[in-house]
Amino acid sequence: MKIKKTKKSVFRVVIQIIFLGIFSFLILKGRLQLWMPIFAGGVLFSLIFSRFYCGWMCPMGTLFRPINWIYGKLGIKRFKTPNFLNKKVVRYVILLLMAAALILSMKFKIRTNILIYVTIISIFITLFFEESFWHNNLCPYGTILSLSSRPSRLSVKIDDKGCTSCGLCQKVCPVDAIITLETKKRQIVKNECLVCFKCQEVCPVDVIQYRS
Repeated sequence: MKIKKTKKSVFRVVIQIIFLGIFSFLILKGRLQLWMPIFAGGVLFSLIFSRFYCGWMCPMGTLFRPINWIYGKLGIKRFKTPNFLNKKVVRYVILLLMAAALILSMKFKIRTNILIYVTIISIFITLFFEESFWHNNLCPYGTILSLSSRPSRLSVKIDDKGCTSCGLCQKVCPVDAIITLETKKRQIVKNECLVCFKCQEVCPVDVIQYRS
């Protein structure tokens, strides 16, 4: 599978490293609560530009990259999402549990930063399960963004007239956000897409664009 290395893909990596650096710096300084305004900005951003936070800024998504690279080089296969957890209700239950944990920690003045534990858990899970399991079923931040990005004006789209139905985009999508239509053409589910442009990088006919 030929992957096109573009200025956009290099720029994305640079942005990811920068935000991972900011995240690490805030951890070292004990000021990780300052990350929440960044996430809040990502939510507001998603109302127009889709889930850029997930694909470009999220430290968890960035930490998944070396795991995926190593596993790909070694040919290590991971487990798929368990069927009993592959339901939309699961992600909302987890979001409610996290909200409850935040409320309780504030009420009882428990000094802990849940985001650190969420990050550690995400890495541990992704060592054994495909990345989509975390993004689609467990990540509470991803759940929020999947809701806030529904009205977004800009998103990654496939021109069905030019689509050759090769399916390469589906193979590289880290969240299984690309579905097959009855016509065998592919379509991207807007609010599940991470705007990582991996599908665009492998499209042999260049029919995948970020547009309104």
